[in-house]
Amino acid sequence: MSVIPFISAAKIAGLSTTTFSALKTTSIAALATTQVAVLTAAQVNALTSTDLQYLVVTQVQALSSTTMGGLIEAQIQAFTDTQIGELTSTQVSALNAAEIGALSSTELQNLSTTQASALSAAQIGTLSTTVLNNLTTTQVAALTPTQVQGLTASQINALSTDHLNVLDVTSLDTDQAAGLSTTAIGDLTATQVAALPAAEIAALDASQIAQLTTTELQNLSTTQASALTATQISTLSTTVLNNLTTAQVAALTSTQIQGLYWTQLNNLSLGNLNALDAAKLLPVQVVGLTTTTITNLTSTQVGALTAAEIGALTVAGVNSLSTNEIAALTTTQAGGFTSDQIAGMTTTNFSALSSTSGIPGLNTNAIAGLTTEEIDSLSTTQGHAFLASQIAAMSLDIAAELAALIA
Repeated sequence: MSVIPFISAAKIAGLSTTTFSALKTTSIAALATTQVAVLTAAQVNALTSTDLQYLVVTQVQALSSTTMGGLIEAQIQAFTDTQIGELTSTQVSALNAAEIGALSSTELQNLSTTQASALSAAQIGTLSTTVLNNLTTTQVAALTPTQVQGLTASQINALSTDHLNVLDVTSLDTDQAAGLSTTAIGDLTATQVAALPAAEIAALDASQIAQLTTTELQNLSTTQASALTATQISTLSTTVLNNLTTAQVAALTSTQIQGLYWTQLNNLSLGNLNALDAAKLLPVQVVGLTTTTITNLTSTQVGALTAAEIGALTVAGVNSLSTNEIAALTTTQAGGFTSDQIAGMTTTNFSALSSTSGIPGLNTNAIAGLTTEEIDSLSTTQGHAFLASQIAAMSLDIAAELAALIA
């Protein structure tokens, strides 16, 4: 009969590693849970693998978390699959990266959901990519938001495609999202991309967004698409921009639209160009629009341009407007014309100005650009549409030509 059960826990705790390691396996097996609970890591590390395997489940579970956290890799490896599978959540949460790394693939994959969820974010963050990829996809899918946020960008980028595809990407923080490699972005499923929070979308750069497939890009919700910053928008290739749906382009905010450069605007597909809210463009953007782009604007878009945008059109841009579009300009829009634009306007377009809005809307500064040919192209009704303030601003020859028209 072993005397071990009759020795106090205090005396067991006081045994030197040499004395403790000299105990027979039968004596080790006879240790009460109260005695096991006081064992130090040094004592347990002194045991042979055979001694360790004599510990029954209740004894293993009695080891303190401090002791578990101090075990060497060899001792962890000496435990059987059964013993590892019976560790408590508290014990699992005490393991360091080296100890977790010492678990076999089988032991690691056999960790229960409860055990795996006991791993802290700090522990998760220290795991090697080999260890992470030895987890089952079920275990990766079960990682809590706190655990997911414990992963480094390097760890996430090194996950196998299968593991990455089950990761709860909605739990990533913005730094993690920004740190995703283009390969990782490209490997996300359409479902994962569709689930990305707006804050994560806003953290992506152009190279990452370019990795999204046409389907993924077009499946971005209005909330996700509106999260793109002006800086992100400005760096997107025209290919990516044209992969957006017309609904997404139509939903772009003023800030987003004002992030577009001339090259991007002038290379939009006809469908996306016509979906753009042109009224949100800045004058500095309008001045760079090509005549083709101006011609391709719809009458509705032209009708929505502000006076400042009208004034920013090049002379060629003004002459690219159709006569119907010129005729539909409001008094406010016509007030945006500059003297240079008026001076360079074709007589066909000038004579299309409405007598009720276009002509009376011209500001007195623009009047300085009038030519006699333009006056001659007008009807008598249009001639009578000039206001007294406009006539007062005319040069003598232009005023004389107008007088002859309306006489």
